[in-house]
Amino acid sequence: MESTSLGIGGALIFFIIALFFFVIGLIVFSNFRRLGKILNRAHEMTGVTKGTISEVVTVRRRNRSFRWKNEYPVISYQVNGKAYTTRLEFAEKRRGKYELGGSYTVRYIPSDPDCCVVDEFRKAMQRSRTSSLIGAVILFIFTFNTLISGVSFLFFG
Repeated sequence: MESTSLGIGGALIFFIIALFFFVIGLIVFSNFRRLGKILNRAHEMTGVTKGTISEVVTVRRRNRSFRWKNEYPVISYQVNGKAYTTRLEFAEKRRGKYELGGSYTVRYIPSDPDCCVVDEFRKAMQRSRTSSLIGAVILFIFTFNTLISGVSFLFFG
């Protein structure tokens, strides 16, 4: 009787870990899809305007030994007198890299000016999309392996 309850408890731990991997994988995959939607519409981006850094967002990072601050820019631009902004979270760099008022070329879809790509950050955006896909695949593989381990632990102890 004890071995059965131990098997169920052990399997439950595996299933909880698998759920954790799955949720994180979904978040990473949604980032891949979001960036992919924008990059897949790049051929429609015939509108060009100048954008400026209106805000620099500070992000705190740390590892076991050090703490530091990174930042990413928020670019503001105007189309037909209406103001738009885009947050370039994938362009995170060490603090001091970006200055308020810095000028960048923004390409946008004339019918949907919210959908844009900042030319200078296109490669970083593509790298982020690729990294998100690789991360999601790895997390889903971990999820699958953890589920299989939980099932085998449940049935074979």
